[in-house]
Amino acid sequence: MGLVNLAAGMSAGLLAACLLSAGWLPADAADPSAPTAGPAMDPARQGAAPQDMRSAGPSSGVRYGLVIAGLGGEKKYVEQHLDWARGFYEVLKTEHGFSEDRLFLLVEDPDAAGGPPAVKSTLEEIRTALAELARRVRPGDDLFVLLIGHGSATGTGSRLNIPGPDLTADALRDALEEIRTRYTVVVNGASSSAPFIDALSGPGRVVVTATKSGAERLSTVFPEHLLDALMAQAGDLDKDGRVSVLESFVYARNKTAEWYDGQGLLATEHALLDDNGDGRGTREPGPGGTDGTLAGRIYFGRGPGGPEATAGTGPPGGRALRVRMEELRWSIDELKTRKDQVDPGEYAARMEDMLIELARVTRQLRALQTPEAQPP
Repeated sequence: MGLVNLAAGMSAGLLAACLLSAGWLPADAADPSAPTAGPAMDPARQGAAPQDMRSAGPSSGVRYGLVIAGLGGEKKYVEQHLDWARGFYEVLKTEHGFSEDRLFLLVEDPDAAGGPPAVKSTLEEIRTALAELARRVRPGDDLFVLLIGHGSATGTGSRLNIPGPDLTADALRDALEEIRTRYTVVVNGASSSAPFIDALSGPGRVVVTATKSGAERLSTVFPEHLLDALMAQAGDLDKDGRVSVLESFVYARNKTAEWYDGQGLLATEHALLDDNGDGRGTREPGPGGTDGTLAGRIYFGRGPGGPEATAGTGPPGGRALRVRMEELRWSIDELKTRKDQVDPGEYAARMEDMLIELARVTRQLRALQTPEAQPP
């Protein structure tokens, strides 16, 4: 039970280090060749999860992207929204490895899109794209939806203004329920976007909005800074070669606030993030907060300097160990978020098994990476 108590306020990586230094490991854990079978690998204890839980672990499936830019109104906003939409399309494809045939771009004027293939962002075309995603996406895949433009929030609900009938939060929610993803990330960078959190929040979803309420109805700059976060790894705050959804949010939130300060303006947008399914976003997601765990484990893609890119350059067996470490970290973090939903005895047993195995795998990887002492 001591291991479980230790886990309550610590990250998975830090837990492994503590276990190693404290000596809370079986004797064979120091041997890189020791088998990892046994109780810690018992799927009945470690991997079991309620049927309605999405399987833990880093995404091993396909990533799909849907970028929608609505009506601009004034010329400067028409051009701005188009530039942002094209920018998101290109950065997802070139820097984060999204396949072009799994990227959907919908804009106000497709003829002005230039290189990327685009269709008009009408409700009919949006529904067509979402229906195609429902047909193609599999439960192990991830979906990223980015909304750009002007929004509104009235007594009839929140919506994104598009050519023709608007896209409502409820309509998007109903369409997403037909898409069986592993994880779904929705970023609504429009004005009056906050009510989308209440409509879309749920298990396995991260919902980001540019505003903290429907009353923040002026044009937004949050999408510009979110785009910057994905370009050239600017948003890679922990310098691991990848940009998580949480990192991109923190970067864009901070840069948005700086922009208003620099302009000498009172901020008219305050971004929120929700990833625990409670329908309430927060401005400060991350360690110790109610939101941020899931967003910190979902990455837009594989950066050129990330673990996947360098996996082949390490010692034999290192890649498999790194993959297993990441899987265990996911499992630990997700189990912690569902502590109140799991029987206490089962929670303690599963957590202890995973912590011990994480420490064992960490020690195996260290042993592989530490060159043997050379004789004098």
